[in-house]
Amino acid sequence: MFPLDRKKILITAGSTRGYLDVVRYITNTSTGKLGTEIALEAMRNGAIVTFLYGKDSLFPVIKNHTGIRSSQLKLIEIETNNDLIKILQKRLRDKRYDAIVHAMAIADYVPAKPKSNKTPSGKKELIVKLVQTPKVISVIRNIWPGALLVGFKLEVNKTKEELIKIARGFLKRSKADLIIANDCKNISRSHHTAYMVSGDSDKPGTLKSKKEIAKGIILYLEKGLNK
Repeated sequence: MFPLDRKKILITAGSTRGYLDVVRYITNTSTGKLGTEIALEAMRNGAIVTFLYGKDSLFPVIKNHTGIRSSQLKLIEIETNNDLIKILQKRLRDKRYDAIVHAMAIADYVPAKPKSNKTPSGKKELIVKLVQTPKVISVIRNIWPGALLVGFKLEVNKTKEELIKIARGFLKRSKADLIIANDCKNISRSHHTAYMVSGDSDKPGTLKSKKEIAKGIILYLEKGLNK
């Protein structure tokens, strides 16, 4: 029997879009690669994964991974923050999940009034009003209060101490069980350093690649779900 045999895990990954008009949008640099690694590691350990991913983001392809069955993976593509929240609140809210890994990079600000046509390209200046979006991790916690919840915190040019302090604050506000804290300066195609911040330990664990992060998260879930 695998450590996560028949455990149901919801994973979000990739990026969302905020539309300016029918053809233009703002987004972020998240690719979905880390979320994909987490999903594959979970399925290798027996989990049944529901994977929500942003349009054009990466998602798990299991045909080249022995030991993973197609029945272990359900893929759901979303595009905007509103799409994601609707899926969570209407399509998935009655589902039971043992754990949720919210790795998706949500658009924190989106255009206030997207235009219903294409904005003319001849303008020398375009002023766009952005509005703050709801915190999706709070929506998730409200729907599934009993699930183990892993969140992510990304900062820019912080020291390790500053990053961990920010992550601890976010851990408390979001009511998550574990926060993966990382800084843009420590992320590249071949490198990704992150810290595991939870209420269980005063000393955050250090992870040095996307594969290490995935293994660290799944090990944490294994221990939490098999107590």
